[in-house]
Amino acid sequence: MTGGERTRMLPLVRVYLSGPMGAGKSTVASAVAEQLGTRALDLDERVEQLAGRSIAEIFAERGESAFRALEKEALEGLTADAGVVSLGGGTVVDDESRQMLLRQGIVITLTANPAVLAERVGDGQGRPLLGEDPQGDLERVLKARGAAYAEAHAVIDTGTLTIEEIVAEIVAVRNRSPIVVPLGLRTYRVEVGRGTRHRVGVRANEYSEGDAILVFDGGNDRPWPADAIRDLTLAGKPPIEVKLPGNEAHKNVASVEQVWDTALEAEVDRRAIVIGVGGGVIGDLTGFAASTLLRGVALGQIPTTLLAMVDSSVGGKTGFNRPRGKNLVGAFYQPKFVLCDVETLSTLPSEERIAGLAEVVKSAWLDSEDSVAMLERDADALMAGDADATIRAIRMSILLKSRIVHEDEHESGRRMLLNLGHTVGVALGMIAAMRVAARLGRGRSEETERLTRLLGRLGLPTDLDERLNSRVLGFIGSDKKRRGDRIYFVIPRLPGQTAIELLGLDEVRGALDQI
Repeated sequence: MTGGERTRMLPLVRVYLSGPMGAGKSTVASAVAEQLGTRALDLDERVEQLAGRSIAEIFAERGESAFRALEKEALEGLTADAGVVSLGGGTVVDDESRQMLLRQGIVITLTANPAVLAERVGDGQGRPLLGEDPQGDLERVLKARGAAYAEAHAVIDTGTLTIEEIVAEIVAVRNRSPIVVPLGLRTYRVEVGRGTRHRVGVRANEYSEGDAILVFDGGNDRPWPADAIRDLTLAGKPPIEVKLPGNEAHKNVASVEQVWDTALEAEVDRRAIVIGVGGGVIGDLTGFAASTLLRGVALGQIPTTLLAMVDSSVGGKTGFNRPRGKNLVGAFYQPKFVLCDVETLSTLPSEERIAGLAEVVKSAWLDSEDSVAMLERDADALMAGDADATIRAIRMSILLKSRIVHEDEHESGRRMLLNLGHTVGVALGMIAAMRVAARLGRGRSEETERLTRLLGRLGLPTDLDERLNSRVLGFIGSDKKRRGDRIYFVIPRLPGQTAIELLGLDEVRGALDQI
């Protein structure tokens, strides 16, 4: 594939090169721009133009805070023809700027061993952060900025690759366009597309030097575990296999014990990786088993249902059921990678695939007007299982979730928004939440009607009044979000304007029962 062909594939995706001084950002930026047929821009040079003085002079005369303000101004003023931007070494340290860059383009961190970096920068002349011991200073810089540098679409060691290899890897990442779940040193990427499941061998070797334990649903109509076994074997990691029933009835501690015991009997060590292939039940069991096996080993997820792709595989919630309810025992444990392959949806019954669209609608309503409008345009294609429309929907959902998880990993605040509709059930639950909002004077009937139309177009249930009964209302009291006689209830308003309120249980039941 030529550089021109790659440019036509993703014409609007800008590449940002981050990393410490000496990593080769400017040199690599020029080579990548040439490959993509675009223009490279050095942000430090742009800052110097804005200030009318050198970086060293800005630091000496006005301090680092003034320099960072100029950096932001330079970023906001980038022209559209700059397809590759070499950032300053500390640009991404600011969380707001870093998250903006992750949303707007592809962020690649270039790095190298401190000794290699020190050799490249020489005596550090003109670099205000370096003193008499450049290598020691660079070690401190890398340690201080490690979490920020990790929040990228890829981290590439320029000390071990040729310029051609670096450029090829950057272009490949740009074309894959993974979604970053930015959690500092625990950052991971979610790959969405066709055939992504076949990267499992590469990813397993990337994050584990030990054995692979493959946990999967034993359904005979699903070929995806066999693909994973083959791909891992070809990558030199023939997996230890654990076959589990992938239904709610077996989402229990006995299934977790089966994963533990199989792995321990095979004498795995802490370098192992546990990989789940299947729906949400398999994903939750796999995640919890990985979080507890030998006090925690690496985890990979290959979700094979739409619901698992947009919900349980991303965000780190793991768990199993107990007699008093679902997912009442579990842990937050993030994976190392997630591979969402829309080809795996081809074996799903249409009703199961369509059921997953309820979570997609929820994500769109939480996200923005643009996302809701996209689903309205794509509704017929989504109903038909169109791959491109499905990829767009999955990406939108995961991008929203990655932002929320970054802000609130352990569901102590904003992440509760993802529970919209869960108190009563997702599709009907969203309609119920809309009605509660209207009853309490927080919403309008127009939004309820719009949401109901969209759910109906996607083949999802909308007959709330027919299904609302005392048993359903009783579920509200056993919800995990309950606090005594009150519950954290997600109140939907306009798209992108959803709020969380602590309401009385009787207040919620009454608002629903009187409609």
